[in-house]
Amino acid sequence: MVNYRLKLTDIRQESKDTYTFLMDMPEGFLWEEGAHAHIGIKGYDFQAPNGAYVRHMSIMTLPKEDKIGFTTKKRGTLSLFKETLFNMKVGEELLLFKPGSRMALRRENRPIVLVSMGVGCATMRPLILAYEEDPSGIDALIHINIHGDEEALYQQELSACKEERLQSHYVKTRGDMDKLLEETLTLEKPIYYLVGSDAFLIQKTHWLLAKGVAFEDVVLDKKEQFTSRLLMMSPKDLAVML
Repeated sequence: MVNYRLKLTDIRQESKDTYTFLMDMPEGFLWEEGAHAHIGIKGYDFQAPNGAYVRHMSIMTLPKEDKIGFTTKKRGTLSLFKETLFNMKVGEELLLFKPGSRMALRRENRPIVLVSMGVGCATMRPLILAYEEDPSGIDALIHINIHGDEEALYQQELSACKEERLQSHYVKTRGDMDKLLEETLTLEKPIYYLVGSDAFLIQKTHWLLAKGVAFEDVVLDKKEQFTSRLLMMSPKDLAVML
């Protein structure tokens, strides 16, 4: 397994409790939009892995930006990982390993609907920028983010994208989100990308399935075990979990 030890080049505050960490881009390291990687802090041992020292993070940048970035929240009682992370300074190092992707844009001449919850917008940022740069094979891109009472993430940047078939919506309530989702159901065979808490993913996936969306047209940044289990859930199971 290839791993990289990367220096922090910038720490940017996005909102009251949300921060973006930017790192050097190693030579020859490329990834596609929607990719993720494991980020490790000082003390992580590859010979005796300890989950307290590592987190799975979405890469919120594209290779053309010549930097690797991820966005996360600082809230409540901090884990060892986050306490260490938020005490780090520019010039210190993080580990990056096991990159992967389950969220790359599907260019099937169909519309794509991106639905995210809060900081889950970090996964959607590179998808939107990749579409703006090259919209081929995608009939339209609709981005819906629910942010509640928090400041919306990347709103000014993403709302400024100029591709005419791109729509970006920021809403505060589930009701407003569902209204927009209802409208997307009139599109010709849309593909839905969902990012958020497990409860959010479960609820929204079953909502879409009940509306006639095929399960293969719902894209989740989750391992196959999660998606397989989700598909087999009964309404009773769903009620208990939610």
